[in-house]
Amino acid sequence: MNEKKPCDLLISGDVVLPMTSGLPELADSAVAVVDGAIAEVGTAADLRTRWEPGDEIRGGVVLPGLVNTHGHAGMTLYRGLGDDMPLEKWLHEFVWPAEKLFATEENVAAGTQLAIAEMLASGTTCFADMYFFQQRVGDVASACGIRTLLGQAVIGFPVPGCPTPEHAFEKVRALHERFAGNPLVDTSMALHAVYTLTPELLARGAEVADGLGIPLQIHVSETETEVRNCRDEHGLTPPALLNRTGVLRRGTICAHGVHLTEDDVALVRESGAGVSLNPESNLKLASGIPDIAGLLAAGIPLGLGTDGAASNNDLDMWDSVRLTALLPKGVTRDPEVVPAGAAVRLATAGGAAVLGMADRVGRLAPGMRADLCVIDTDAAHLTPLYHALSHLAYATHGSDVIHTVVDGRVVYRDRVHTTLDLESTKNEVRRIAAKIAVGV
Repeated sequence: MNEKKPCDLLISGDVVLPMTSGLPELADSAVAVVDGAIAEVGTAADLRTRWEPGDEIRGGVVLPGLVNTHGHAGMTLYRGLGDDMPLEKWLHEFVWPAEKLFATEENVAAGTQLAIAEMLASGTTCFADMYFFQQRVGDVASACGIRTLLGQAVIGFPVPGCPTPEHAFEKVRALHERFAGNPLVDTSMALHAVYTLTPELLARGAEVADGLGIPLQIHVSETETEVRNCRDEHGLTPPALLNRTGVLRRGTICAHGVHLTEDDVALVRESGAGVSLNPESNLKLASGIPDIAGLLAAGIPLGLGTDGAASNNDLDMWDSVRLTALLPKGVTRDPEVVPAGAAVRLATAGGAAVLGMADRVGRLAPGMRADLCVIDTDAAHLTPLYHALSHLAYATHGSDVIHTVVDGRVVYRDRVHTTLDLESTKNEVRRIAAKIAVGV
């Protein structure tokens, strides 16, 4: 009889969804983890004959961790403070004035930790950030054990921690150096938008990113006003301007993409850039509905995001999955577009590809890093279970997540955080919020 090999962790479920080609649903299966990587995926019975686990967790459905491809984690501090207004008014009359007063390094750290707590508890194992004080954000993310793509925000006017865009570029360089070799932290250049940066600054940002070999993040064609003003000022749509300035290229993450023309879609596809869909934020800000089915058909890399909690107002990626599956059906009157499996794939493997991490996360296969979540399917709204992908797209909520694993580490077990003190985090944010409430 062969001796069993030791593994650090064995995760078993009634169904395992590797999110590999063909979207198989593996019944009564398991995932073996060694040194933070997936060693084997197969039936639980087979794996138990070959592996001796040091630790075990189980649940109903096991799948790759969700990848949140766009957000502003520190903005949990402003959750619910400025609702029911369009993007331009929301930014100019609420967000930017509030950030000028309260976006300090300590406050952003507290807001980020709360965001991470919310994300881990709902199965998100990786998030892209676009905000201020990113070195501190990276430190918080590392301590909490979540994977992240940091993005120091570059804006064409003074912002917290950066009096000029050149200061922001220097912070990007320092950020890249600070986290070089960190297994959980990647860095990017987060150019805010065409309406907050001149073409010269856009080109400068692309140049700096080129020198560092890092991807770019940018808001793109989020509103009709943005597109109209860009045409009026530059004679180009936002993607065309980004193409001219060198920003639109392989690895660039275009957040939103709500108002893309046919020519824009062709430009994005040819460039190799990806689009982060944020349907819930777009609906709340009345920005519109992206052509999800059209973008999928065009073969553009797509991922899902929540945007910040100030405009969503939560960081539950399952809402994004559901809207991604439902909105195209309502718009096209075709129930077959963006089926359940496609929507779930965008939240996992699709998001990993958009962030340039497809070789590490987004799928459960040998050699991939062990980033995954486990769904408890015992709830009334998840009973009975015929097809796991259907439940994930149309019925699952963040509160159904029972375990979350990042890089082989159980960071959320039996609905309890293992790497952060949730109560103290909430209390700190409440303390800050009390000041915000009287200061805006």
